[in-house]
Amino acid sequence: MGVRDAQRDATRARLVEAGVQLLVERGYTGTTTVAVQQAAGVSRGALLHHFPTADALLGAVIRHLLELHEAAAREALAQLPATDDGADDVDRALAALHAVVRRPAFLAQLGLWTAARTDPDLARIVVREERRAGHDLARVIDEAFGPRATAHPRYPVVARLTVQVLRGLALTEALHGDPGTARAALEDWTRIVRQLLDTQEEPA
Repeated sequence: MGVRDAQRDATRARLVEAGVQLLVERGYTGTTTVAVQQAAGVSRGALLHHFPTADALLGAVIRHLLELHEAAAREALAQLPATDDGADDVDRALAALHAVVRRPAFLAQLGLWTAARTDPDLARIVVREERRAGHDLARVIDEAFGPRATAHPRYPVVARLTVQVLRGLALTEALHGDPGTARAALEDWTRIVRQLLDTQEEPA
């Protein structure tokens, strides 16, 4: 890669990272193209060279935001002790995934969903980028739970519900500022998941 290519890639990355930071700090309405340009410290021409439209910039910012979730999940898993027999994989997985949804970057995503409720153009971009990242999210969740859990016939349901539960806990904690309630709910869900994955037999 030549110097010019490296500079071009660095400028694009700076714009995307500035957009993510603005989403976290100011929310969707504060993440305008002008604000991103100023935060990144680039010219208007440089911004338009990389992102000719506001939709193109927003799509790249959301894509990077979702990539940060994946990286954060792996980082959280790496910081938790692994078990040899897989006995505590459920606790480990849910603790790591809960750590991700409590991060400011995930709360910024919640803000996007709220704004998208009344903005069809934003909703289209958010849905498109989340679909693109869907396989990556599923892979990270599978890695978090481990092979013992993913082999269970009930696991697909557990994985889907876990995503919804964690999103709900993140929203509840953000609104009420009560981490104790979220912790108690997570402990309840952990017990339920353990029971669901405890046996290969289907419930009567």
